[in-house]
Amino acid sequence: MKDFSEHFRELVQGLLPPDSRVLLPSGGGDLIILATWRLTSDPTRPTKRSRMIRLILVADEAVEDYARASDGLRLASDSRLLALLKDRLATFDPNHDSPRGVNPPAVTWTVTTLDLNG
Repeated sequence: MKDFSEHFRELVQGLLPPDSRVLLPSGGGDLIILATWRLTSDPTRPTKRSRMIRLILVADEAVEDYARASDGLRLASDSRLLALLKDRLATFDPNHDSPRGVNPPAVTWTVTTLDLNG
């Protein structure tokens, strides 16, 4: 099966601010994408970063179904994923009150086969 992790990383990165950090940790059965970006809302902490988003695509189903689909169906899946992420980002509050040096609590967004592939 073709590895689509970099493709999904690029899709996610396209929705985030330009200085975003988007990581793809390896291992495990799921495709996991971690995303955070610099917040400009706190002038006393110019390097403060947003809460981490942990995006999980269930690899056993969602990514395998995506890989088996035609190019046209994958484009439709990309559109569904982008719409889902835009909706979630619109209601996501990236700010936090964690002190310096303490990672703020992450938020996990799971993307199912139905979410991705319809």
